[in-house]
Amino acid sequence: MKRTNEHIIAGVPCLRIDSYLPHRGTILLYHGWGSHVRDYLFFGSMISDWGYRVIIPELPYHGERGNLSYFDKVILQQYFWPVVIQAVEEAGSIVAEILNADSPIGIIGNSAGGFIAGGVSASNLDVKSAVITNASCAWLRSEEIFRENDGRSPMSALEVGNIMKYDPLFNINFSDDQALLLLHGREDTTISIESQRYFMERMSGKGNQKSLKFVEYEGVNHQITLGMLQEAKEWLEKHVMLNDNV
Repeated sequence: MKRTNEHIIAGVPCLRIDSYLPHRGTILLYHGWGSHVRDYLFFGSMISDWGYRVIIPELPYHGERGNLSYFDKVILQQYFWPVVIQAVEEAGSIVAEILNADSPIGIIGNSAGGFIAGGVSASNLDVKSAVITNASCAWLRSEEIFRENDGRSPMSALEVGNIMKYDPLFNINFSDDQALLLLHGREDTTISIESQRYFMERMSGKGNQKSLKFVEYEGVNHQITLGMLQEAKEWLEKHVMLNDNV
């Protein structure tokens, strides 16, 4: 039977979904800005049906951890990067607590959760694969685009330094057993696809290109499609599973 339970892992409230299928590995699933862990229960249950234990950590200032006026532009500008960076830092402790030699770990994130997934994969070699939907692995470039669209002034040196600390573009170091899948709608009006294209241009020729894939979806805005889910499932089957228990 599939079991869904609330847990505190490394001090972070999480929703854990155990698969009824033979165990392939563990997937951290990060929800988006303004969402809550239970909003991702269906998504997490679907992933568990693929044979994975799923852990959905709650973001700072979300759910039990507080609330914000998420779509107030000033609040969004003030809290977005602190939330993303804190979640990346917390993920290191979560991974350390759940890490088991016979259970590989992958990560999936959408939107703000995708930024987090990219930051975690760049800073933690124990995460074997990341699937990032509708987000960016070039954080500085993405923030530049945000500011250009909002008519804001450029970042200060302090702001640049804070973002660069975990920006995947400046920190990722592909090893032979790590993999990164980027999925993005071409018509995304929330997170511009241009920042992911920028990331891919600068990653060209670096590392094992078989472990890096970018798929653009024509006619898709800021949403997860069935095609994205199928791509993610196939990617995880290649990169996050036990050798002896398929």
